[in-house]
Amino acid sequence: MSTVRYFIRHRTAYSYSGRIDLCHSLAHLRPREDEGLELSSHQIVVTPEPRFQRERTDYFGNRTNYFAIQQSHEALEVIATTTVIKPDLKPVLPVAGVAWNKLRVPLNAKDLSGVRIGNYLLPTLACPNLPVAADFLRPSLTPGRDVMELVNEVMGRVFREFQYVPGATDTTTLLEKVMKQRQGVCQDFAHVMISTLRPLGIPIRYVSGYLETLPPPGQKKLQGADATHAWIEAYAPSCGWVGFDPTNNKIPAGQHIKICHGRDYFDVQPLKGIFLGTGTQDLVVQVDVERM
Repeated sequence: MSTVRYFIRHRTAYSYSGRIDLCHSLAHLRPREDEGLELSSHQIVVTPEPRFQRERTDYFGNRTNYFAIQQSHEALEVIATTTVIKPDLKPVLPVAGVAWNKLRVPLNAKDLSGVRIGNYLLPTLACPNLPVAADFLRPSLTPGRDVMELVNEVMGRVFREFQYVPGATDTTTLLEKVMKQRQGVCQDFAHVMISTLRPLGIPIRYVSGYLETLPPPGQKKLQGADATHAWIEAYAPSCGWVGFDPTNNKIPAGQHIKICHGRDYFDVQPLKGIFLGTGTQDLVVQVDVERM
């Protein structure tokens, strides 16, 4: 099987209108070494230099980087540089071998990583059980349809019926509003699939990662023009976890680079934390994904 090597540079920069005296942050920026992905190199550089920095594994098996800055600063910059090698996979839709209305996965069952499946069956604040989500799903509920066929059908419908509009939502936008306006970004579309499919008893987890994007023929790729991406993975005992990208209506394969997974976006935010200080903040995020 052929492989592909990617170099990834992810820069997050905060500038503050006042002075920040204390900062505690948690970064989800290290790709998972799952499904044949090999991490060749990974480094996180924080400016100003943290007083304390440590890497650990969270409940879901993601590698995270915690750091604390205990000095006054007016700006914060986090740059993650990563090189990965992964199989150049082709999209394949597996057959679960069980109909969606016959699937039974106990809450206390565990996947191969040892995490309880129940984490991916229950609602969360970001992915609640909503009547509007159930109404959206109803036309796809053909009895006897294979689990993975149903998830694939829902992915196609989200792609066709929702409009990708950067700026139409932010991380605080409620799912009910996304369902009503039928606009959003990849994070929203992943949450739509989670909220529609979990109530059926299909385990669904949120995935954050990167997607290689290619410029139009004859044009040079703009530096910093890429971004983090989001998709979902659905589970069935016979085939394990299978990815679905509703933003692009694709089964994730060679161009998708997984970082972390969890119950929803807030389990795997690229960078989150708290700070003590005054004033407002401005945020700039730049991502480059280059095939080597």
